[in-house]
Amino acid sequence: MMNIEENKLQIPNYSPSLKRKRLFYELDQHKNVSLLLVTGDSGYGKTMLISSYIREKNIPAVWYQLGSSDRFAHIFLSYVKTGIYRYMGIDHSPQIIEAEDVDTELAAVVSKLADRKEPLLLVFDDYQLVDPSPEIEPIINELTHSSPAVTVIIISRGLPRLPIAKLKVERKYKELTTSDLAFTLDETRSFFNEMNQLNLEDQEVQFIFERTEGWIASYQLILGVIAKMNRKERFSLWSTFPYMQDIYDYLSVEVLQAQPEEVKHFLYKTSMLSELDPVVINEFLGIDYSEKILSRLLTQHLFVYRDQQGMIRYHRLFRQYLYQNYKDHLKNDYMKEHLRLAAIYEKRYQLINAFAHYTIGKDYLKAAEIMGLIRDLYNPVESMLFLDGWLEEISAGDSFANNTLFLIRCVPLATLKELTTLFEENISLLKKKKNELWLCNLQHRLATIYLMRGDIVKAKQLFSDSLKGSEQFHDHAMSALNLILMAEIYRYLGKYETAIEHVRKAVFISDRYKIKHTQIHALDTLATIYLDKEEVDKAAPYIQLALNIAKEHDKSTLIFVYTTMGRLYSVKNEDAKAIEWGEKAVSLAESFNNDFDNGWSKHELGKSYLKSEKFEEAKKCFEQAFQAFALFTHYQCMVAISMYHLYTVIGDEAQAEKTYTEINNTCDKYDFYWLLDSLEPKGATMAPGEQTKQLSIQTLGSFKVFYENRPITIKRQSSLRLLQYFITHRNKKIEKDIIIDTVFPDGSLSNIENHFNVSLSVLRKTLEPDLKSGVRSRFIKRFGNQYLFDSTDVDLDVEVFTNLTKDNSDRDIKKLEKAVMLFQGDYFEEYPYETMLESERERIRLLFVNASQILAKHYFQQKNYQQCFEHYERILDKYPYQENIYFDYLELLLKKNLVTKANKVAGDMKQFFDEEMGISVNDQIKDVFSKFSVQMHG
Repeated sequence: MMNIEENKLQIPNYSPSLKRKRLFYELDQHKNVSLLLVTGDSGYGKTMLISSYIREKNIPAVWYQLGSSDRFAHIFLSYVKTGIYRYMGIDHSPQIIEAEDVDTELAAVVSKLADRKEPLLLVFDDYQLVDPSPEIEPIINELTHSSPAVTVIIISRGLPRLPIAKLKVERKYKELTTSDLAFTLDETRSFFNEMNQLNLEDQEVQFIFERTEGWIASYQLILGVIAKMNRKERFSLWSTFPYMQDIYDYLSVEVLQAQPEEVKHFLYKTSMLSELDPVVINEFLGIDYSEKILSRLLTQHLFVYRDQQGMIRYHRLFRQYLYQNYKDHLKNDYMKEHLRLAAIYEKRYQLINAFAHYTIGKDYLKAAEIMGLIRDLYNPVESMLFLDGWLEEISAGDSFANNTLFLIRCVPLATLKELTTLFEENISLLKKKKNELWLCNLQHRLATIYLMRGDIVKAKQLFSDSLKGSEQFHDHAMSALNLILMAEIYRYLGKYETAIEHVRKAVFISDRYKIKHTQIHALDTLATIYLDKEEVDKAAPYIQLALNIAKEHDKSTLIFVYTTMGRLYSVKNEDAKAIEWGEKAVSLAESFNNDFDNGWSKHELGKSYLKSEKFEEAKKCFEQAFQAFALFTHYQCMVAISMYHLYTVIGDEAQAEKTYTEINNTCDKYDFYWLLDSLEPKGATMAPGEQTKQLSIQTLGSFKVFYENRPITIKRQSSLRLLQYFITHRNKKIEKDIIIDTVFPDGSLSNIENHFNVSLSVLRKTLEPDLKSGVRSRFIKRFGNQYLFDSTDVDLDVEVFTNLTKDNSDRDIKKLEKAVMLFQGDYFEEYPYETMLESERERIRLLFVNASQILAKHYFQQKNYQQCFEHYERILDKYPYQENIYFDYLELLLKKNLVTKANKVAGDMKQFFDEEMGISVNDQIKDVFSKFSVQMHG
């Protein structure tokens, strides 16, 4: 006869465990129910919850840990009877009862329970192992109705086949499911930071919670990995999460291996779908029973659930595990499966799903075609927000960087403008929460939008910020793409060496981590930079390699590679080949049917036509590109510059003049200062020596400004201070913030910003009365967030004075004489208390004193004593505190035996230092006189 296995009747002890107060509160309602069902996927802490609750509350309970052998009624009842009798203190021999005695024994057990007045919990753990047996259901039913004091608790992975409708009506039934069991965000924080004392950052807790959806088993596995990691090591782990072997091993052993082969096949193939639609699945798998399989999976709680919209989905981690395994098994064929799904969705007019699968399957032509339909049918902002996360959702964790440029190219810029505000708000929120894990992706997307819009200052900063995050979290594809687009920006600004440095890093990352998408972009960008520099030999191998990789791995990039190839032949003066490649690019762009690609390819082709003097063809291309870039102002302005060059070449002065004005206005409005370098100024350029300097500024002595020999007055005090600052720091790029802090130290940030802009505008118009655009100023130039006062075209006395005295030697006496004559007084003499001028004023003062002293000594040696003494007199007249000058002057006078004059100078010195400064110099003066054996008077 079989004996009872005692361990099956013992309540498990999971100490220590997290006290789950919200669920304990739910369980406290057990007094009111006869049946409590706790169901959920593997690893959601069902057993731990009930056992810890019983121990915490010290509630009377009988525990029965079920196994597959317990599916027979006589064995099942034997354990139930032993547990109940033992708890009630009833004498009983713990043995397996005979099968024919089940009904009698059950009646006896129910009779004992019927008299029970105090609460008692009957817990059946792992009920899914006996649920298929029809013998067990009647026993559970009898126990459930045995006494109001008895509550049957069933713990199961799946929904048991029990008659619960009547209990529901009578409100005697309660159920906790996977969604109830999953850890909340607060419980996640408590588990890691309080119970296990890890001190994770809020963003890490949020990341774990969102990626695991509160799956408790994963928390224990994660804890085992990160327990001894520092912050840097943890953040490196998050970048590859959920690719943790422990998690995948758990899912493989505890979940997947328990399934029949048919179910495994179904799970793997349907992991490609983010939504488990039975109709789509039937067509995809060629079956007609997917609804039954899904129903069974839901019943078994096999990491499948219905969302709030009623759609069936896999748990995120489970799907990522299935998808990754299936993708590894199929290798490159997985893209074909995505394309089959895309065609199914397209046929069913589920366009967003179709677009996403076509994109992941790299059929970019079809994806672009579908996006055209989406633009026409859907609210563009809503569809873009949907797609923003949809590609990542469908591709189960692939980097968004793989598709971000294509996605943004497909979406109208008008839509992206609306999205900018939403992205900015989200970035601000993430910064406040210090959530760096999500921040870099959003920064990259917004930066790309700004780049397309031509706001490259903001774009550069956001790409730089995103790069820091992507490097921290080892998102190599994102890092490479950030570097490439930053290189593109530096190329626009003409900073080629910096651009090359960035793009070479991107090439290295792409090559090392085998990221073909970014490798193509990096090689194409590197070739483009070398073509800008007309270094054809360096550009050629890179663009050829980009072409080879693009043909095999990413045909969406061929438009850009073809145009760059066209540029290569254009620089080589092989016009026919340049046009051939340009026409290939245009043909491909037209098949994609999106504005940006059309504008890009036709602009480049137009430049090839212009170079080969096919003016009508060039004009047509430029006009079409201009229209295609209607919402891409930056790129449209680039096309306008090409049109200006065309009109100039063909001699259409009226159109050239009109286009020139439009370009200037656009550059001024949008601050596209870097584009102006490629716009040749109209009219002949005078040689530097022939140029007339219209602006003249005197700062040494009385401050005066002349424009075309007419005096002008700067009436606004803040504009005058701004000019003083600019002149002091002339020919240097100064950050706007530094200028504001110095010139406008008081006031709120918004008021100061406005004050600066108004003061600058007034100053520019004052100095250049005919100036129509601040961008075209010859004097006050802007470089992004920096400003420079260019004195090249200014007759500036302090600049001339500095140049004349810079050698500070007696080699060129004529220059020193000119400098001294130019010096009419201190630097901005009429503003003696302006602290920002003090340093420059003192520097100029020393230059004057040194120059005058050199001249004085020169004339003394030339025996031109009169001029020598005049220089000393002038120094002391302006700066009587120059003690060393007095002593030098005295020695020269005494050398020439001019004792009377020496005594007068000595008297002046004593009067100034003794009476006005309170410093006695009498003894020092006596020493000078005694050197020449001369008696000092007084």
